[in-house]
Amino acid sequence: MSSVSSTQRLAGKLRIYIGAAPGVGKTYTMLREANVLSSRGIDVVIGFLDTHERSETTAQIGDLEIIPRKKIHYHHREFEEMDVDAILSRQPQVVVVDELAHSNVPGSRFAKRYMDVQYLLSHGIDVLCAVNVQHIETVAQEAQNIIGIRIREIIPKSFLQCAQEIQVIDVTPETLRQRLRDGSIYPKEKVEQALTHFFRKTNLSALRELALREVAENVDERLQMSFERTNIKGPVGARETILVCAGFLGRLERLLQIGKRVADRMKAELIVLTIIEAPKTDLTAKASAKFEEIAQMVHDYEAEHCVVVRNDRHVGEIILEIAMQYNATQIVVGQPNKNRSWLIWKNNPVHYLLDHMKYFDLRIVGWKDWRLLDRFNPRIPETPLRPSVNTGRLTIYVGAAPGVGKTYKMLQDANDWKARGKKVVIGLIETHGRADTEEQIGALEVLPKRQICFEGRTYDELDVEAILARQPDIVLIDELAHTNVPGSPREKRYQDIEYLLKHGIHVVTAVNIQHLESLRDKVEHITGIKVRERVPDGFMDLAHEVKLVDVSPETLQQRLLQRKIYEEDKIQRALDHFFRFANLSALREIALLEVADDVDQRLGKQRQTENGYKASSQPVAQESILVCVNYRPHSEKLIRRGWRIADRHQAQLYVLVVSLDNRLTDEERRDLERIQNLSKQFEAEFVMKNSTDRSVGETIVQMATELLVSQIVIGQSPSPRPLLARWKISPVDYVLQHAEFVDLHVVSNAQDDRS
Repeated sequence: MSSVSSTQRLAGKLRIYIGAAPGVGKTYTMLREANVLSSRGIDVVIGFLDTHERSETTAQIGDLEIIPRKKIHYHHREFEEMDVDAILSRQPQVVVVDELAHSNVPGSRFAKRYMDVQYLLSHGIDVLCAVNVQHIETVAQEAQNIIGIRIREIIPKSFLQCAQEIQVIDVTPETLRQRLRDGSIYPKEKVEQALTHFFRKTNLSALRELALREVAENVDERLQMSFERTNIKGPVGARETILVCAGFLGRLERLLQIGKRVADRMKAELIVLTIIEAPKTDLTAKASAKFEEIAQMVHDYEAEHCVVVRNDRHVGEIILEIAMQYNATQIVVGQPNKNRSWLIWKNNPVHYLLDHMKYFDLRIVGWKDWRLLDRFNPRIPETPLRPSVNTGRLTIYVGAAPGVGKTYKMLQDANDWKARGKKVVIGLIETHGRADTEEQIGALEVLPKRQICFEGRTYDELDVEAILARQPDIVLIDELAHTNVPGSPREKRYQDIEYLLKHGIHVVTAVNIQHLESLRDKVEHITGIKVRERVPDGFMDLAHEVKLVDVSPETLQQRLLQRKIYEEDKIQRALDHFFRFANLSALREIALLEVADDVDQRLGKQRQTENGYKASSQPVAQESILVCVNYRPHSEKLIRRGWRIADRHQAQLYVLVVSLDNRLTDEERRDLERIQNLSKQFEAEFVMKNSTDRSVGETIVQMATELLVSQIVIGQSPSPRPLLARWKISPVDYVLQHAEFVDLHVVSNAQDDRS
């Protein structure tokens, strides 16, 4: 199979639309973009198109010129293929090419259609093309295992790497199955078979997750190679990389088990670091045998093995160097020996990492496996802490930044629902003066806003009572993260939506990914911007459907320059700050992976339902996680990080405040209230204990024992401790010495220091 190198320069620009299944709207979106380009005076033609007789897609062809197909006779039959030579003779600026993974009939210029596209690109013609994710080389086998059908048409990964832009067309299984029932994908006689085979919800969800993660990987590769990436220190994006430090062979398998479990749950890359005293060729027979055993174990756990010769360097220094090289987000090491001598051991890697760690977490694995202890009895995970009492359905459109088209898409879908007889109203929409968005309102009913006076000014807010009085089937409510003006019945707009859901109203809303509470620290690190309007992660869990509106940074910057997002006086500032390529790429990757994780969690529940799963028949050991905080600003970050760990592990979350003084200052009281509110938001159990300065560690271990926790999350000390100070037992030291049944998860307190 011919392919193209990812480093090969092609004269034309390539844009690829990726979907999870037929009917998601790849061809529709591609044609719509072609018409936009044509309206700007760009010469666009259709090289090959298959509408599958879908009327909405056919209507998008409009006035676009179609290049006649080439007729080829083969085995006494006539076939039609894309006429590459005719396109080259016509010399358009842009050509639309559908069915990218198609194999051409013998007698064609090239064996595969993607090769036709390569040829056109090499002659300076830009190409828009579309493909379903199962046809991509790197995911084809996994997709084949999902759907149970052999995938014959494959395009190489290197071809995708040639694309200037890749966009995922994200559609939920529910929407796709409804389109199928409506006859918008296949003829009616094929619908029932499709619903019970390829279009099963679990199939569509699994393929959707593959599409989201494949595009996220591509985004990450481009981001890491970009010049602007150097301006952001530490790991960027939502992707996790787990680095396991393999020391003594006796502990290795336990560490690998932990690393593998974390990597699987976080869909992370797993790296294993082995530090050897001499080059492999110079090792003694005993050391060589030990190394080969380690290498085999690493291979069995499907991890990448990184081998480094020590050369008299500090072990901790080597670990930090490799962590930065791989952009590790979490380092897994073994708990040191319980003997106190390790506290002042010159080459103690744990203390070195605790003193010098930045941008990653350090997980110190206890000597004992908590699951094997008598006091940890296997038990069934409890039902969700927040039982759903909503009778209305919630749909959330998610984007990476302003201008991606969340509101536009929401309105577009609303018009489709209205055409199907649904009673749809607009509760509140912010068009921000964007003509394209305002046009989409069309004939939709717009309810009046509620006017509230505050400090001499009048503000427009969502009128919840008017919506309840109107009793629509569906209400559109924009700007999910908005904080209501004082005097409103509820503080936040998401609380208004919860109120409507409880009264049986279906709600459709939109939000940018940076407003998600648990991502606050990551977004601030990447962009340098404090996000003040935030939405609890638990609210997102209420959604019946979460839909991603995906747009590349290049397209978003172009929209900005065309004044489709902000007015002209704000454009340059936006390009210099929030709308920088690295920011948009990182936020896009986060959005892709957050929605992919949401799909993964829903998929697990779908599979349980399809398989007739009964929780009572399969007891499992449920983890509990204890986050230890004080009154420092770092505390909120610890709670957010603890929640994300607990969410991935489906664990119970506790938040512990150890108070050294009952007499709190006003500022400490306000900080404590914020910590309590954040704990409540994450549905964590809040615990407060009094202690002395010398017994903080003892209090933490006591609570970990009482609460049966398997992991303690704690913050890094503010600064490296001098050697003499290490004789004093810190809370971290005490936990390491006395809680061998628990893993200690230390979170870096590194602040943003971008150059």
